Amino acid sequence: MAYERREFPEWSWSHSRRQTFQECPRMYFWQYYGSHNGWEDSASELARKAYRLKQLGSLPLEIGNAIHSAAAFAIQSARSSGGIPSLDTLHTKTRNDLNRAYQESQDRDAWARRPRYRKMLHEFYYGTGLSDRAIEEARQRLSTCLANLLACQSFREGIAAPHVEVREVERLDTFDFHGTPIYGVPDMLYRLGDDTWIVTDWKTGQENVHWNQLGVYALYVQQRYGVPAPNILARIEWLATGRTDEHAFSQDELEACKVSILDSLTGMQRYLLEPDVNRPREREAFPLKEDVSLCRYCKFYELNEQELASRRPGPF
Repeated sequence: MAYERREFPEWSWSHSRRQTFQECPRMYFWQYYGSHNGWEDSASELARKAYRLKQLGSLPLEIGNAIHSAAAFAIQSARSSGGIPSLDTLHTKTRNDLNRAYQESQDRDAWARRPRYRKMLHEFYYGTGLSDRAIEEARQRLSTCLANLLACQSFREGIAAPHVEVREVERLDTFDFHGTPIYGVPDMLYRLGDDTWIVTDWKTGQENVHWNQLGVYALYVQQRYGVPAPNILARIEWLATGRTDEHAFSQDELEACKVSILDSLTGMQRYLLEPDVNRPREREAFPLKEDVSLCRYCKFYELNEQELASRRPGPF
């Protein structure tokens, strides 16, 4: 499909978009509006900078991406003639991904020229890089998560299930909700022989259950395949610990999930001047979060630095 320029970004919704909006409206502005068209040569310097900063990663994020990519590769290989990849193969793949991010993060100029296609870690852009301790902890997390991936119930069932879908890290699908595209495709979806559909989410960080996110995935299964709620089981595989959490959503819970999405959409649209074209209000209409103590860890810190300086509390 040929590129079609849009003055304002396309309207859509996702669980991560909701989280960003709830955490800080200003961060939400930069992520979804202030960076729009920042890839164009004719864009303002502010939009170009916001677009670059939008691409910033972090070590925890890159670990998650590398393991999700390894999971998709392993499942697709196991279900084809390639067989189940060895742990060493997956180690090599994930280490290569992280080494690329590490190496490219040391060339800021090259990243600034092509931020969409090169890696830059927050730890390098705003700091001095990765400590030896952070690197060692990342190695241990990779090893643990990959071993738990190959051993977990979802992987073992998924490679043998009669139907399976694996989300590709670089490809995002949507489903429609009252005319709004919803990004809500699970990491893996498969159907067992008894017609139970398993919605799986791989988690590589600390355990913090996001059942509202899994509820969105269950709605995706309902819309795409017409599966009744009793036939959908949501599962979180905590790869850092090897633990599993499951939840069977009732239809009432899924209806409540729809109400929650609609409430979120309504809240976001209050920040629009023209909802029909997704034209936002001015940046100042998107306030910074009340507690600014953690703002220096935000990828857009540079764009808000002067305003934050005026809000720093005194010594008492």
